Amino acid sequence: MPTKQDHISATLSAAILAGGEGRRMGKKDKSCLEISGEKLIKRIISRLSGLFTEIFVITRTPENHQDLNVRLAGDVFDERSSLTGIHAALYHATTDHVFITACDSPFLNKNLIEDFISMLSPEDDVLIPIHPNGMYEPLCAVYSKRCLPLIEENLKNKIFQIIRFFPQVKVSTVDTSLLKQKDKNLETFINVNTPEELNKACERADRVR
Repeated sequence: MPTKQDHISATLSAAILAGGEGRRMGKKDKSCLEISGEKLIKRIISRLSGLFTEIFVITRTPENHQDLNVRLAGDVFDERSSLTGIHAALYHATTDHVFITACDSPFLNKNLIEDFISMLSPEDDVLIPIHPNGMYEPLCAVYSKRCLPLIEENLKNKIFQIIRFFPQVKVSTVDTSLLKQKDKNLETFINVNTPEELNKACERADRVR
């Protein structure tokens, strides 16, 4: 008999936002940086594999990702922002809900993601982790296509803060303390933004190989 997880996997896709140049990374394409000899974006794809009906990448530099065995799609709006990437992911998605993550999260925990997406209900417009201090994790969250008109309106009005449209939709939160059962130190939410952070991530990855 199909489980709830089977149903979710069949109706939920995943998008990785490969935003191009990282200013704090010396304008290098973060998705192409390597950890333990593996491109960051390939590392993330492998951790999401098997959980979603499709994994695809939002990128402005498709020429950098021809070696990926996934669909590539581009931004619809010109503005460079995370909200632009979220909009593109929802615009190009073939499913009603999309799990969206960034290309610079080298320690995504597959078990945590599986538990997290199992909490999704069809009526949710946003399913998002929240820390005890009230801080959201908007680039490790699920969004519904129903959010598209509101996101488009904000982008047209140059409003780039992701959470600005949240009061207008149904948002369900998941306390990160619940997610620690599968990822004790919540390393899923670690981002690599600078050369120093990349070096630390490489050292950690080498230790746990």
